[in-house]
Amino acid sequence: MQNQSVPLGHVNQKIISQPLLILMAALSGALLSIPFLSSDYYALTWIGFVPLLLAINNVRLGKSYFLGLITGLVFSVSASYWVIDFLMLSKGYNFFTSSLIALFFWFYCAQLFALITLSFKILKNASRIQECLLFPLIVVSVFSLYPMIFTVHLAESQGQFVTAIQAVEWAGVYGLDAIIALSNIVIFRLLWVLFSEQENRPSLFNAWPSLNRWHYLKSWPYAVAILLLALWFSYGWQANAHWKDKIDTWPTVRLGLVQPNETPSLKEQVILPGYSRAYPPEMAMTERLASAGAKIVIWPEAKYKAYLDREQIAQAYQNQIDLLNIDLIFQDIERIKNPATSTEVQQFNSAVMLSKEGEMAAKYQKMKRIAFGEYVPFASDIPILKKWVEGFFGAFLNEMERGSSHQVFQSKLSHTTNQSALNIIPLICYETTFPTFVASSVKQAVTHTQGADMLVGLSSDGWFGSTLQPYQHINSSILRAVENRLPFIHVLNNGPSIVAMPNGEVIFTTDANQAGGYIVDVPYQRNTQGSFFSHYPNFFINTVYFVLFLIGLFTFWQAQKKANIAVRLL
Repeated sequence: MQNQSVPLGHVNQKIISQPLLILMAALSGALLSIPFLSSDYYALTWIGFVPLLLAINNVRLGKSYFLGLITGLVFSVSASYWVIDFLMLSKGYNFFTSSLIALFFWFYCAQLFALITLSFKILKNASRIQECLLFPLIVVSVFSLYPMIFTVHLAESQGQFVTAIQAVEWAGVYGLDAIIALSNIVIFRLLWVLFSEQENRPSLFNAWPSLNRWHYLKSWPYAVAILLLALWFSYGWQANAHWKDKIDTWPTVRLGLVQPNETPSLKEQVILPGYSRAYPPEMAMTERLASAGAKIVIWPEAKYKAYLDREQIAQAYQNQIDLLNIDLIFQDIERIKNPATSTEVQQFNSAVMLSKEGEMAAKYQKMKRIAFGEYVPFASDIPILKKWVEGFFGAFLNEMERGSSHQVFQSKLSHTTNQSALNIIPLICYETTFPTFVASSVKQAVTHTQGADMLVGLSSDGWFGSTLQPYQHINSSILRAVENRLPFIHVLNNGPSIVAMPNGEVIFTTDANQAGGYIVDVPYQRNTQGSFFSHYPNFFINTVYFVLFLIGLFTFWQAQKKANIAVRLL
């Protein structure tokens, strides 16, 4: 029998059973999720897509979608298993009900990976665009555009891979997502070459001496891809060394971090006439931190304090802080009432800075609200729908208004000097996970003040119980520090709290689920101007969108050209 020709790099799909394809897709989900459970295994992300890419290489669109869905389900269930704990703690649901709701959430999240495989197969089949360009573009686009309650980026599993994260100062997490995807597609193709049928095994080197232009084009993109990977890591190694030397020359400011470890509650806060939190546990810790030399004390997002509602509480805070001679940064719920009726009309999740005199020096109202927790998309402006939603979510939905602008908290550190203020950018809760949002806050600080000096995040992740979710949260903050080349102090109610330097090095961390007050000497540089990403946060991602748009046009033009040729032949 005469042998049939086999396409370049072809593997006989008949020898790959359906269960094996599913197993390969599931393996990808596991490899990609493990670094989100323990950042010590960050290297797995760089090969995580490879089994999935091998599985979908010679299958049709429907099966590609299905295999991508399997990867997404394994990833979502593994990396966000804490959704069950969140629902049990926040809504009081039993394990069965929470698991059922979580399944819907995981299935929705899994579509992200299914969209990646489907889009990749469609564009790869319809165009002649090299896969080492196509795959990173699709991965970055889908991860950035797919609507998620909690933002997800492959890059946020790389907090401990300091060399790899340095270049995010230029392209943000989107650039690192692209490099990770590029690594995966290059390794996949090399493995495909190695394990394809022997008699048809292509050699990437065979094309180099050839004068045939088409053979050359099959090889050079991979050479460029490998060069880009080498340049990325080379830059990372040099930049990390540069910033370590630079940080060593900076002065330090002594900060006090308070971790109250309060149990969160959704019970409506009843404000009785005699209600007072004039001396909460955080204040006792603050006194000890002030006596230890802290210049600024930071409290996390935690229980309602009534500072913004009750004059007697505000006066008690003022007196106490004036005695301690420190600046205090904390979070509270701001309730604005109608003066005529005394009924509440607006609520804001706010951060406050008290000066050394105890006076409110600045206030920031949270701008990035959590969907289905602080507002419901589209429903908030429709009265009938809003009423139904409030009935369904109950106490879980604590609707907040959106703040109108970024703010800068300025601390002079001393009564006696005329030096320029230390410019602190406050962020609340999950605002820390939005790269372009954080960058825009830095840009505004640079534009309207002399510069930006540090980022401060106030969060409460007690809703997730004793899970790994808080660790995932602070890993994103490490990326924010490098993206903007600023120290990031992230204080969590239940811990762990961290201090991350502009090169991504974590110089201080606390234990989770432990109350305490901590002293940290934080290096800083006055009036820094941020990074390229701080000023142009959308440059890289918009470039990705534009290139994909051009690829779409090219693909459409090719399809039209083929259709016209077919018509002429008829």
